[in-house]
Amino acid sequence: MALDRDKHRLFLKLLLEHQAKVHAYILSLVPNYADADDVLQEVSQLLWQRFDEFQPDTNFLSWALRFAYFEAINFRKRHAKSKEMVFDDKTLAQMLPVLEDEMKHIDERLNALEHCLGKLEERSREIIKMRYNMDLRPKEISVRLGYTIANVYKRLSRIHSWLRNCAERRMHAHGVLYE
Repeated sequence: MALDRDKHRLFLKLLLEHQAKVHAYILSLVPNYADADDVLQEVSQLLWQRFDEFQPDTNFLSWALRFAYFEAINFRKRHAKSKEMVFDDKTLAQMLPVLEDEMKHIDERLNALEHCLGKLEERSREIIKMRYNMDLRPKEISVRLGYTIANVYKRLSRIHSWLRNCAERRMHAHGVLYE
């Protein structure tokens, strides 16, 4: 019984530690957030079902990304007639090495972004929170803040540019290239 509990704890620790990266990877393979969420649920289930096969001294993220890749491909096959699919499977397979390379630096990028978010002025941070944490559309943000929709789009654009420049500078200062 204690062994099962330890196994369960280890699985949850590893999954929670790497879930955002797995989700980002899946999002690069499927057309939208809702689909990525669905695929992530499937992947999480598979990872738990096959966790006995995982070697604790190996890379959990790499192991999980293999499952994510195949689940995303399965999802794409099931939804092949959808107009939302941008890349065919052959193109996606060619992109895979690039995506995997990008995942190597995701921790540094997330840390840089988190640092830069902390440096935003209060109103800008509030707009970003509304857009991405609360998933509000620019029109909803404009109503809540009393701005025009055009003003919200301009502010979001400026904030995105500032965050990107800040993150690039931070990563460059830490010796990591930001492309």
